[in-house]
Amino acid sequence: MMRKENMWKAVVAGALVITMAATGITLYNTGEQEEPDTELQEKSQLVEGETDEELKDGEPFESQDVSNNTAIAEGYEEKTDEEPLKTTEVTSDEEEYVDDSTGTSSAVLPALNFTEDSVMVWPVSGEVLIDYSMETTTYFSTLDQYKCNNGIVLGAEVGTAVQAAVNGKILSIVDNEETGLTVTMDIGNGYQAIYGQLKELKVKAGETIAQGEILGYVENPTKYFVKEGSNLYFAVKKDGEYIDPMIYLETVTE
Repeated sequence: MMRKENMWKAVVAGALVITMAATGITLYNTGEQEEPDTELQEKSQLVEGETDEELKDGEPFESQDVSNNTAIAEGYEEKTDEEPLKTTEVTSDEEEYVDDSTGTSSAVLPALNFTEDSVMVWPVSGEVLIDYSMETTTYFSTLDQYKCNNGIVLGAEVGTAVQAAVNGKILSIVDNEETGLTVTMDIGNGYQAIYGQLKELKVKAGETIAQGEILGYVENPTKYFVKEGSNLYFAVKKDGEYIDPMIYLETVTE
């Protein structure tokens, strides 16, 4: 009986030893597994710490990136604000186009280049009632006197069309007591052409007209030419001095 009891105790004790040994092995294995986990955790913390420090150190760089991005965004907005400039550029293009058109119009205007060799057409077809005479005097019937004449007086009926003897630009239109409604034209190189005794003008000051264009029509004569009858007064100047128009008028052959 005592032997069986001792054997049972020995079995229980062995089982306890085995259980304790298994538990120890388990705990040992668990410790080994937990240790790497702990090390990994510590390493992870170290890495996170380093990462945090790097991030902290890099914050100005990130802030600079954000600033750059903001600058880029602002630049884009500025470009958007500059879009009206495109309209201005288009307007500039339109202005250039108008200038080109003006240039084209100017290009077709008659040239003002009168010279000693130039030839004028007769402004009206009529008899020379009083010739040019600045070196000697000539007789004026209405005034019943002799005096110098700075132009020529061409007989023409009232209403006769008066044409430009040469290309010219209208400098002035005045109502003169002696020559009536009078037009003065710049014909180039210091030369001027002057037409008097006009009415119903077809031109205005500043206009440039071509040779042969209608200026207006012959008016009733002023009191200075009553006996001479209706006429056109025509004169030419060079650098402010009167010269003989007959030198430049074309020769008429019948």
